[in-house]
Amino acid sequence: MTSTPNHPPLKYLQFEGDQSYRRFIQLDIPEKPPLSAPREPASAEAKSHGSYGALLFHPNWKARRREILQRDMHRCVHCRSDQDLQVHHRQYHFLAGEQKYRLPWDYPGHLLITLCETCHSKGHSRYRVPTIIIK
Repeated sequence: MTSTPNHPPLKYLQFEGDQSYRRFIQLDIPEKPPLSAPREPASAEAKSHGSYGALLFHPNWKARRREILQRDMHRCVHCRSDQDLQVHHRQYHFLAGEQKYRLPWDYPGHLLITLCETCHSKGHSRYRVPTIIIK
């Protein structure tokens, strides 16, 4: 377990038998976010870049998505399906100095993974994607 000044203790969540795909999950999610917490990516991006969904049609995201799909051999890293593939962000980064979220294609490769639509939906219903505030 690890702890940082701005974040409660975190632990690794990893897929069975796969050391290369793991991420931190928050152990104790507070009831209310801190007052200075950023808004969700969709609403934060709306101000400066249009909606988050619109950014997923941007040529930069399409190129980054292709890279991640290719790296993961066009298979879901969880169930190995090759159907309805999506690229998932393991965490979001809020750039405090700029008061906006990092653009979807500006994340390092280890924070992006290929999931099928089913695993992606199940993951979002079971876990909250952490937002890391970058100062």
